[in-house]
This record gives sequence, structure tokens and C-alpha cells, in this order.
Amino acid sequence: MTGVPASTGIGAPGTAPAPANLGRSPMSSQPAPSAAIPFTRGSTLATMRDATRSYTAGQQDQISLQTNAYLEAVIFDVTAAVPSTNSATVAFAVDSPFQVISQIKLDDPAGQSIIAPITGYQLYTLNKYLPDTECAFDPKGDPGYTAVTGSGATGGNFNFRLVLPIEHRRRDALGALNNSAANQRYLVTLNVIAAFSTLYTTAPTAVPTTISVQVYQEYWTSPPATITTSQGASQVQASPSGLGTVAFVRYERHNEVSGGGQPQIQLNNVGDYLSSVIFTLRDTAGARDITLGTQSATTANWPTEFDWWVNDFQVHALSTSQWLRDLARFYGYRNTLDTAFGLDNGVWPLHQLVQLFDTVVNYGPANQYLPTDATTKLQIRGSTWGSGASYVEVLSRLIRPVSGAALFA
Repeated sequence: MTGVPASTGIGAPGTAPAPANLGRSPMSSQPAPSAAIPFTRGSTLATMRDATRSYTAGQQDQISLQTNAYLEAVIFDVTAAVPSTNSATVAFAVDSPFQVISQIKLDDPAGQSIIAPITGYQLYTLNKYLPDTECAFDPKGDPGYTAVTGSGATGGNFNFRLVLPIEHRRRDALGALNNSAANQRYLVTLNVIAAFSTLYTTAPTAVPTTISVQVYQEYWTSPPATITTSQGASQVQASPSGLGTVAFVRYERHNEVSGGGQPQIQLNNVGDYLSSVIFTLRDTAGARDITLGTQSATTANWPTEFDWWVNDFQVHALSTSQWLRDLARFYGYRNTLDTAFGLDNGVWPLHQLVQLFDTVVNYGPANQYLPTDATTKLQIRGSTWGSGASYVEVLSRLIRPVSGAALFA
């Protein structure tokens, strides 16, 4: 046949039938030797209760975490109940009930801070907006969450769950910490608010006298060395991928916005891979800046355009309307502001660092993470703040991997 090209073996028709090839048959040979079974398949994801505490107002405590194998997260279940029947029309203050924890931090066995001292409300924003293990979920949407308002008998009671995010990525346990040495303990320091009455704008007839805290660990067990099947024994990866990778939380406060104007703000926490940044604007009364309306683009003091620069290059010019729309789409938080599964007044996550895709997941291979070193300039420039602005809180999630291969796998 004329006009028929000779076979190239790649999609072009040939002039003769292909010979039978038994190598294509799954029955033609024995399976090739398999690679080691991944750690997260050979290990078991487990939970243990680590401590039970009861705190009075103003109390400080240190919790030495029990050892197991590989630490993934620490969970705090916090409960408080009024001591007698309430008759007041109770209303909670903004940031309550999470601000009952005035400060919390996590230190490694050498005393170095992994999660820098932050407030309970700041931990709430990490739980809600960080895509890491056990996060990207609204604590107000937790089935056990309560903050009872009104004049009912239990008005003033509350219960919530917060997680200290340790592991960065669950699919391969990246960032899980070796926690097997009994003489080297991780240490949680927790401070309770000085007066329980300040949790309310209208307090119950009698405020709670104590809060109860249950502390749990989520961790990976040490897997067996091999798993045996009918095909023989397969080796199991003995430890998480990239063991030694640490995911830090760092906090900084910027007063340059006080009184408004166009100050140039440069972030201090650099030196590792930046995966998330969460900004919270406070006004002169210390309250979170109010975004007017249910999902409005009109804000009291936040810039109408937020200009983000990296090493003197403008990466983002974010209008408030576009940013709110992107956040609602990315996280799926579309309810009224400051309600369950709604965005939060004055809280602005720079979600563009988190993922390449249009929804938050705890899976991807570090898409869009920003590598930084000691000389990296991360700046807010040209943004106009309102006259009622006082300071900006900045939470940064910084990943220090043992290798690029571990982070980008």
C-alpha cells in the first residue's frame, strides 16, 4: 500500500502483524522484587491520653510528654462549666473561649522552641487555616464545640478542641518527631488567662472556677521490620520519610501600622521553607479589625490592596474583595464571619504559599512553598492602613527539611 509509513513503533501503522510477546502477560514471569513497604503503611497511627489537668485562673503548667515512637500532634480538649445555675444573659468576648489559654508553646528536649509562645486564639487560627496534619478544620465546627450564650442555666459553659500542629504532612509522616528516648522529653508550657470573667462581655451569674484539660497524643508506632505474605517477606521502612525534618511555628508583632499610613514592614522569621503566613490586624483597643458585612470587601483598617514583596519584587497585589473570595473558595469557609465555617474578622492567611491547587489539602509535594535564608526580604509595601490600626500579628509556618528530596517528594 502506497503512502503508508514504515512502522516507528510509536503509533504508526506497520506492514506486518506484531509478533506475540509473552512478556506482556502477567503470567509470563514471577513478580519483580518489591521495594520496601512505606512507613505509613507498615506503622499504625495511634492515640494515647497523655495527661489530665484542672486549672484555676492565672495558673501556669508544664506537661512533659510521654514517649512513644514518632510524635505527630498533641490534642487539647478544654472544658469549663459554671458552678451554679445561670440567670444572666451571657455573651462571650471576641476571641473567646479560645483565649482562656493565654499562652502555649512546645519545646524540644534541648529546650529549643518548636512552637513559639502563642495565644489560644492564635492556635485556633493555625488549626483553622494551616493545611498541616490535623488542621484545616474550623474548631468552631467541631461536633464537641460549645460556647453557651443566653440566660439558660448552663450559660457560660464552653468546650473546645485545639491541636498543636507538629507533623507537616500525613501521607509520608514528614515532620513527625522521634519521641522514643525516656530521658529526652518534649515539653508543653501552658498559661491560663488571669481572670475567667474576662472571657465574657456579659458574664454568667457565677463564672467557672476551673477549666479541665485532657491532653492526648497522636503518634506513629514503630513498624515491624518485615511483613510476610504468600510471596515472601517484604522489608518495611523503619522510620518516617525525611526523619529529622522539623516544622516550626514562629510569631512576630509589627507596630509599624499604628495610626495608619503606608509603613514598610519587613518580616523577621526567615531562614527555612515558608509554607504558611497568617496575618491578624488588631485595633487600638486590642480587638481584631472588623470586616464590615457578612463577607464584605469593606474593612475598617485593613488595606484595600495588600502589596506583598519578596526580595524587592512585588509578588501579590491583593484587593480585599478578591482575597476574601479566594479564601472562601480555597478553605470552603462561606458562612457568616466569625461563625462556624466562616472566615474571621481581621484574619488574613496568605494561602497562596500553601498549595498550587484551588482547595486546601494535606498532600501535595510542597507546591509554592517559599525558600528563604537569612538575607531574604519579605515585605509589605505601599499598603495603606486605617487610622484605627494598632498592630499586626504574624504567624509563620517554617519547614526545615533534612533534604529537598524529602520535602518535594
